[in-house]
Amino acid sequence: MYQYTCDAASPAQSKQIWSRMPLQPFSDILTPFSYSVLAEMTRRAWFRYYERIGLSLPFAPRHLCRRHFGRLYIDVKWICERDVEAAGLQPLALEVNGERLPLCTWTKPNLLGGMRNSRNQRRLANELAHMAAEMADVTAQAQAWYEKVKGLRWTQAEILQIMEEIERYGAGPLSVFYAARHNLERAYNAILQMDGQSKATDRIQMINNTLCDLQGLVELTLTDLLLEVAQIAHATPSVREWLAAGNFDGWESHWSNHAFGHKLHELMSLFGHWATGEGEMANPRWSETPDFLFKGILACVEIGAHEPARIPSAAAVQQLLDSLAPNARKDAAQHLAQIRSLSVLQSQAMNAFSYILAGTRLWADAAGHEAAEDSRLTDPADAFFFELEELKRMMTGEWNVSNIDEIQSTAAARKAEYAEWQKAQPGDLLFDDDEAYPTHSGLPGVVGNATGPLRRQKGLQPLLCERAVVGARQLDSGWAPTLPVAGGLLAAAGTPLDPIVAAARIWHVPTVVGLGPHYNRLVDGAQTRLDGARGAVEQ
Repeated sequence: MYQYTCDAASPAQSKQIWSRMPLQPFSDILTPFSYSVLAEMTRRAWFRYYERIGLSLPFAPRHLCRRHFGRLYIDVKWICERDVEAAGLQPLALEVNGERLPLCTWTKPNLLGGMRNSRNQRRLANELAHMAAEMADVTAQAQAWYEKVKGLRWTQAEILQIMEEIERYGAGPLSVFYAARHNLERAYNAILQMDGQSKATDRIQMINNTLCDLQGLVELTLTDLLLEVAQIAHATPSVREWLAAGNFDGWESHWSNHAFGHKLHELMSLFGHWATGEGEMANPRWSETPDFLFKGILACVEIGAHEPARIPSAAAVQQLLDSLAPNARKDAAQHLAQIRSLSVLQSQAMNAFSYILAGTRLWADAAGHEAAEDSRLTDPADAFFFELEELKRMMTGEWNVSNIDEIQSTAAARKAEYAEWQKAQPGDLLFDDDEAYPTHSGLPGVVGNATGPLRRQKGLQPLLCERAVVGARQLDSGWAPTLPVAGGLLAAAGTPLDPIVAAARIWHVPTVVGLGPHYNRLVDGAQTRLDGARGAVEQ
C-alpha cells in the first residue's frame, strides 16, 4: 500500500510530495467546479485542524492542492512537516524504488523535547476524542444548512448569499474527515513499519481482519434500514409489483399512507443527500434520482437478503499481535484501537460533509439556471465546468452577457479537456512533477474468495447483480446498497482504509481495491476469480 516506483532521479529531494491518498473515498476525476470547491475547503480544513491541535499557522496554505489530469492531489510532505512541528509525530514512510522514504525530516528529540512532544500528542488524542463526541452536532449543523439551501426559491439575493457560505460551512466537517483519515493512515502505516514475520500484503490483511466486528459506520445504518424496507416489501405483494415495474415517479404520494412509504421516507430523509461518485457535485443526489435505492430494495427482496453474521475480532487481533516482534505489540494494540475509532469517525464525517456537497450542488444548479436565462450558458449543467470563483463572477455580473463568447468557448474547452482526463492513468503520487505508481496490482480489502462473471459498472449507478463479481473504477460509500447482494467487489482505485471497504467487511463481501491498470485489462463478462486475502484478481 505504501510501495511505489518512480523515475525521479532523487525522490527524497523533492520539495513537494503530492498524494491522492487523503481523498481516496471521493471521486477521482473532478469537474473544475468540484475541484475548486474541494481544494478551497481543503485549505481551510487543514488550517482548522492544526489550529485545533495547538499549531498556530499565519494563514491557510496557498499551494496545498494541485490538479493533475483532473485529479486532486494534496501536498502530504507539507502535512507531515506540520505534524512534526505540532507534536513531533514521526512522518508517514513509503518505500520508493525499494528504499524506505519518510515523507519529511524527523529527528529523535532529546529528553525535554520528548516530554513536550508527549504532551502535544496527548492533546492530539484528546482533540480526536472531542471530534468524535461532537460529531452529532457537526452533522446537525451541516444538515440544517442543507435544509435551508433546499428550501430557497433562488432569488438573485439568495444566490449571492449562499455562494459566500459554501466554503465556510464545508471546512468544519471536512476538517474532521481529514483528521480521521490522516491519523487512520498514520496508524495503518505505523503497524506496517513494525518488525515482524509477515510481509506487507499479509499484514494489511491481518489489520483488516481485526475490523470484522466494527460498529457505528454510517454505511451500516443504511444497509440495516434497507433491509427493514425490504422486509415490508417482501410481505406486501403490491409493493413488490410496484418495485418490479420500475416507475418510481410520485413515490411519496403513492405510498403516503402505507408502512412502506413511511419507512421509505425515513430512508430518504437520512440518505437522500448521498450520491454515487461522491465528491463530484455534477452527480445527482439520491433524493433527485432514487432509482438505485429502490432497485436495491427489490434486489434484497428477490434474494432474501438478511443481516450478516457478526464475527468477533479477538482471534484476528491476537493473530496480528503474534506476528509482530514482542516489543512492538503494545504499540500495535494502541494503533488498532485508533484504527477502529477513526474508521467510524471517518465514516460519520463523510456523511456530514455530504450534506455540504449536496447543498453546494443545489447552489451550482441555481447559478447555472441563472446564467442560462440570458444565454451565457447554453445548458445549466455547464456550470460545473467553471470554477467556484468564476461562477461567482457570473452571479455578481462581472462576467456578463458581453462575455458570452468567452464563457461559452471556455465551457466547450473544459468539456473537451474533461473527456481527455477520462483516458489518463496518472500516478498515485507526484514527487514534484514526477509520477510514482504502486508496485502492487491489488490490495486486500476484505478476506474471502468469489468466482463468477465480471460485471463492470457502467454510468453512475452501481450494479445490483446477485452474487456477481462487480467491478468499478472506484468504490465509494454510495455503493453501500450493493453489499447485501454482491458476491465480490473489485476496483481500480481505493484503499483498505475507505469506509465502503470497512462496511464490506461486516457484510463478508470479498473485496480487492487498488488494481490500477490491471483493472482495464479485465474482460467484462469473463469468469473472474477474486481472492480478498491476497488482493488478487485473475481471469
